[in-house]
Amino acid sequence: MLKNLFSLNTPTAKRVFGLDVMRAIAILMVVDSHATVALKEYYNGSFIHYLLPDGVELFFVLSGFLIGGILIRSYEKKQDFNRELLLNFWTRRWFRTLPNYYLVLTGLIAFALLRAWRSGLHHTLPDKGTLLSYYFFVQNFTHFIPDFFPETWSLSIEEWSYITLPLVLWCMHRLLAAHWPRQRIVLASILFIIIGTNLYRFITAVQVPLSEGELGYRGIVITRLDAISYGVLTAYARHYFPAFWGNESLRKRLFVAGLIMTVLTAFAASIFVLHIYFDLGIFPAYTFFKRTFYYPLIGVSMALIVPYMDSWRSATGLWARFGIARAITHISLISYSMYLLNLTPIMLNIVERIPTTSWTVGWLKVALFWGLVLVLSTLLYKFFEKPVTELRENLSAKEPTQLVSERVTGVPER
Repeated sequence: MLKNLFSLNTPTAKRVFGLDVMRAIAILMVVDSHATVALKEYYNGSFIHYLLPDGVELFFVLSGFLIGGILIRSYEKKQDFNRELLLNFWTRRWFRTLPNYYLVLTGLIAFALLRAWRSGLHHTLPDKGTLLSYYFFVQNFTHFIPDFFPETWSLSIEEWSYITLPLVLWCMHRLLAAHWPRQRIVLASILFIIIGTNLYRFITAVQVPLSEGELGYRGIVITRLDAISYGVLTAYARHYFPAFWGNESLRKRLFVAGLIMTVLTAFAASIFVLHIYFDLGIFPAYTFFKRTFYYPLIGVSMALIVPYMDSWRSATGLWARFGIARAITHISLISYSMYLLNLTPIMLNIVERIPTTSWTVGWLKVALFWGLVLVLSTLLYKFFEKPVTELRENLSAKEPTQLVSERVTGVPER
């Protein structure tokens, strides 16, 4: 009975196992970073955490690759970028992301009000205007996100990217379709967002005193609109340069280079080495780097990994044994629910209500946290996220997918 309750029964024929691995790694890194909250003062750092990149940045690149591929294929199939394509794209994206988000957001607000009513104390929620901003994803549009539901800073960036990228592509098509081929219009749109956002970030990095630090830049929408564009750039390469994409030797070299760059970039920006920047007297330069060049560098380094992972079509060998592949696919499927539930709903509202009185209690809290995240996320995905997402099939047109031969060889069918 329990097996049926938690089984997702999702066909894997159309899934790319390598991309599932990337998605699973990304969410596991995010949840792992939040799990240490339960240890309180008993957590003294782990060297492996200094080598791991930000899982959210990996999500951005992967999302950009998938979303960019959909947009490019839709654009090329229609040979036009019109209002119908735009509305259909938004309908499908928002059926995928908004219902789950609004359910959890509204549930958190209701839970806070109920707890305040039962205790007879005033609630600790932000003011009504701030709460309303969460429903329109402007809680961190021009400033760092408030303390309430803070993990949604990255979702806001992604949602606004879903708006800006298609709009830029639509405008570019309207202005340049008579003079440029579609391939050049797509590239110009991607570079417009990347260059424009980096230029804006550079200008503000010069204007804002370095003493104010760099953390705010990571989570502000207008300074991170390029976040998914590095993944979109890989989708561009996949679609328009299939011979290069299908080159196995090149994919392996890019994968190794991307992996090394990602680890080095993550380590260079980790807490572990901050004291070195202080000792050398270059901490202001480090702050400027984190505000500006760090984001395109980590985006590009992760994008280099995508071609190899996209070629990993199915699980074989050890991956297919002992349920490893099934577990990875499961985590990949429930990753969005894990993202929404793990920090504020589970860690801050449930697990952290247990006092951390010792090292043992702290690790028991970590185990409880992981158990609750996996169980509740599976249930949320199975009984709400998946059924609601499937409703979009009745309200929107299916977007073009990769053809069978393209999925296998990397070369589009003629």
